[in-house]
Amino acid sequence: MSSSETEYEKLFTKFYSDYFKFRSGKKSQLRCPGCQNEKRFIFSDDKLVYSCGPSSDPKCGKQYTIVLPKYIHYRTLREIYEKNINGSLEYRKNDILQYDLSELSQKMDVQRELETQNKLIKESSDDLKRLIHDYKKFNDLDEYIDDLETLSEKRYKNSIEKSKIIRSLNEDELSEPEKISLRKKYAVCIKENREFIEMIQKLNRVNNDYIMIKNHETTIHKNLDEKSDEPKKQIKPKKSDEPKKQKCSKAHPPPPCPEGKEVPEGKDCCYNKKKKPKKDSPKSESKEKSSEEVSPKKYSYDEQLKILIEYYSKVDMNKTENDIKRIIDNRRPKGKPKGTRIPTKPWLELCEKLNQKYNDHPLK
Repeated sequence: MSSSETEYEKLFTKFYSDYFKFRSGKKSQLRCPGCQNEKRFIFSDDKLVYSCGPSSDPKCGKQYTIVLPKYIHYRTLREIYEKNINGSLEYRKNDILQYDLSELSQKMDVQRELETQNKLIKESSDDLKRLIHDYKKFNDLDEYIDDLETLSEKRYKNSIEKSKIIRSLNEDELSEPEKISLRKKYAVCIKENREFIEMIQKLNRVNNDYIMIKNHETTIHKNLDEKSDEPKKQIKPKKSDEPKKQKCSKAHPPPPCPEGKEVPEGKDCCYNKKKKPKKDSPKSESKEKSSEEVSPKKYSYDEQLKILIEYYSKVDMNKTENDIKRIIDNRRPKGKPKGTRIPTKPWLELCEKLNQKYNDHPLK
């Protein structure tokens, strides 16, 4: 999240938080400290303004303004553009542009209206192309199509492989060890269905029809830190239930103490102080070393591709290099181009899934 988005979210949350506190009617929430006038929360179609006190006061007046982002509804706007291009069955009185003026111009003098209509059609066509492009980009529809094709291809191969295994198992010529091997392969094919379910769940999402056409803006008119002059409550240290131990005055002789000179209960005798461990002791060094976390290695795209090619050459010879590239590309960060490495956490999760599936870890 960028700094502008963080600022916008912070002020937007503060505006409505202060507004609901103001609506509660508590006297402490009606005015700022030192202000005679009540707080003002100004709502307009595209702005939120927070103000307090008289504007003559250097610390009062407008505090900040939030310009809200603007959105368009994809399907509503597309319908408008398509009506401008193709015409509409809806009748509008005194609107000649709803007719096909290219045909009408052969019998009537509507040249000026025809030029206006052609201009409107061209502008609407260009706007419609941009709208569709923005909609595809906003909802990652290109990546969605790639994932859909990958899923279809994998499911088809999986279905063909299972059919082959079943036909082979029905043959009487196979020996028992060969049948056991085929049953294991069939179990692996069934296990692949879990991956298909995950891909289907990822693809089963609803597209967002609202596209942002103008970003938000925030303007701080006064320093908000200066305005917060409320007295801060001093936090008193909590009283511990344990009795305070008092240091001895060394008035008593060293132990064993004679009668009448014993250290009273709750007091700490200077002869019983425990020696502090040395800073440079080997135990402290070993603790420091054990507390250090070893960060996992970051593999590049080429390293990940090489590892998976070597791995699948041992566990699944049917996987081609393009299949392996697709596996990596499908797990790249959202919005990144193909050929981007899988981030460390998803990469380690993928290796662990392969280890569970084939009982062989790619990184070991």
